[in-house]
Amino acid sequence: MAELPVDKSTVIEYRLETVIEQEGEREVFLYEGKGKIVRMGEWLYLRYEEEHTNNKVTIKLSQAGKVTIIRRSGEELASRMSFETAEKGSALLPTPAGMMELETNTKRLLQNYQDRPFSGTIQLDYTLGSNNQVLGNYGLSLQFTT
Repeated sequence: MAELPVDKSTVIEYRLETVIEQEGEREVFLYEGKGKIVRMGEWLYLRYEEEHTNNKVTIKLSQAGKVTIIRRSGEELASRMSFETAEKGSALLPTPAGMMELETNTKRLLQNYQDRPFSGTIQLDYTLGSNNQVLGNYGLSLQFTT
């Protein structure tokens, strides 16, 4: 992985596209903006604020094939999802009745990084489910550059 300073954030521009397929319906969402990235050990931490919700988002990336996405609304946890190549992970998502724990099943996780300028592309396809029942198929495509 390209070298980034460990102790200070580097400004990035990002483009995040998510695709949600549930019950025959398909929705696509696009988010673009500026954020920061910092390297700590084997992890890259990409942080930004969602324009439409003001939620703070942290995406943790590991070359070992792990991704964690954490969204916060103020100091409250809005959601937390973990993914691991060819493994099951977990998701805590908000519902009217409180936080619900679901299972993530990573179908595809690709990471590609470049030096000068430091940039990356992450492709993630997964399902969310509960009790071995798939609730939806999801795709995430993230590009960033310093």
